[in-house]
Amino acid sequence: MNIANALGKAQIKYNLYAPRQLSSDPFCPFDGGPRDLFAKLFDHVDGIIAVMAVGIVVRGIASLIVNKKTDPAVVVVDDLGKYAISLLSGHIGGANRLAKIIAQEIGAIPIITTATELLGRRSVEEIAEEHDLAIVNFESLTPVNSAIVNDLKILVAALRGVAYPTIEDVDPKFVSDIDQLKQMIKDYDAGIVIAPTVLSLQGLTKPVVILTPKSPPRLSEENSE
Repeated sequence: MNIANALGKAQIKYNLYAPRQLSSDPFCPFDGGPRDLFAKLFDHVDGIIAVMAVGIVVRGIASLIVNKKTDPAVVVVDDLGKYAISLLSGHIGGANRLAKIIAQEIGAIPIITTATELLGRRSVEEIAEEHDLAIVNFESLTPVNSAIVNDLKILVAALRGVAYPTIEDVDPKFVSDIDQLKQMIKDYDAGIVIAPTVLSLQGLTKPVVILTPKSPPRLSEENSE
């Protein structure tokens, strides 16, 4: 129940499941094995926390995995509560964060294997989550995150006229249009561009991730008159 306490403190809604022969309130009983339960839940939940061996979970979810945009976070906790392992959808799905929340509550070691996390750098997905931004072009995540991991020069830019939060303690460079962005990106290895709407990346020679606000953007003071 310590895991449930962790989720409650983090204001994360949850259901508890146990095999029918072992279940009692507040657990929901299920029939069959873990694979059957995973198949039932996988497309309908944001995350799965499995208290069992990693191998059982891997075999149980292998045929269910589709892509990082839609797969739920999967965290595995061993029977003794020594480790909380971020197994699937570490960044976008939030498994890294979930593993840390659980580990802190039960006194476990969080196991995080994503490169940006290991190097103490924030991935594009984390930046987007922290600032309530949506990722437009998922195909650019890997090259841009790779540039972050390899400590390359990253352009953080925003379309002028919209106020955005500071990222990495550096205010985004403002650009007026896509042509100005094309000129600016030449001096960088990759880019993160925040825009009020989806931008065309045609003509850009460097990997760039476009982020858009999940909520309507507000006008900056300098352009609100």
